[in-house]
Amino acid sequence: MQYTFTVERNRQSVTQGTATVCLNNNEIVTFGDTIEMISPGHKIYGEQIGNYASVISDKDFIQAVLCPHDVNQEKFTNKIKKVLEKINEPD
Repeated sequence: MQYTFTVERNRQSVTQGTATVCLNNNEIVTFGDTIEMISPGHKIYGEQIGNYASVISDKDFIQAVLCPHDVNQEKFTNKIKKVLEKINEPD
């Protein structure tokens, strides 16, 4: 079985957004995204609306789930375990 982490970005407005980290299409956690005014040539992530876009990469969000700060470690580990159990349930 292959395990795939993805990031789904949602924009509530031009300057506000979230990023949900999923494992095989199962939600692990939703983070607040950092939306900033982008200057020409600046690397962006997700959708650009006007001159505003996320400045945090998918890799950074996934890394935050896999290598969390101590305060979130147990929460994320338990959530990942539940998703893995669901994915690996016999048909």
